[in-house]
Amino acid sequence: MTAHNRFRFLLLLLLIFTATLTGCATAKKPLTGLVPGRAISTLQSSVSLSASSGEHSSAGRGYLVYQAPDLYHLLILSPFGQTMLEAFGESDRFTCVIPSKQVAFTGLLSELPEQSSLKSLQLFRWVMAPPPLPLPGPLKQKVDVAGTTYYFDEVGMLERKVAPSGDQVRYQDYQSVDGVPFPETIEIRSAAGGEVRIVFDEPQLNAPLDASTLKPELSGMAVYPLTEFRAM
Repeated sequence: MTAHNRFRFLLLLLLIFTATLTGCATAKKPLTGLVPGRAISTLQSSVSLSASSGEHSSAGRGYLVYQAPDLYHLLILSPFGQTMLEAFGESDRFTCVIPSKQVAFTGLLSELPEQSSLKSLQLFRWVMAPPPLPLPGPLKQKVDVAGTTYYFDEVGMLERKVAPSGDQVRYQDYQSVDGVPFPETIEIRSAAGGEVRIVFDEPQLNAPLDASTLKPELSGMAVYPLTEFRAM
């Protein structure tokens, strides 16, 4: 893989908030062991990632640490396990670290031009936000709240949601993790057409996190404004 294609691949994986809405429908069974009212406060998981944009597609693996509502740390790993890139998010602030080059880029996503691909990262909080409760009555239904349309499956799990902008996300293969219904696969498609599929491997929910895990360590690095992050 050339350096140009490798950086293109990393950018596609960073745009976690874009994916295909395909997949075969299967009969779903009610989950057992769920604890009413329990939600996700933290998440730690290995992830497999596949991404496509236009004629380009890539796949890889990494590790995601998340704390509700909008803190995250994503590591993109090489086939040999080295960290190729780290991404940190906190509300509107985004930081990208490339360890091999000892460089980092940081700034506010809202300050980027509208045509910037990184703007898609603003979808993160929306993707992870808990859904409203289904309405009483038939379970397979849709609910509209503040412009977002939520689609629930026949066992009451959130299957898909669509934003007014056209961004969409689908949640598949739910399992009960620590009493919380958690999708094994998240597939997202941005209105711009970018696509990413995320598969979680043995996710750990609501375990304590070291605060430093979610903060970039930039000492000794050359730090540039996020607006200069053009290498990809």
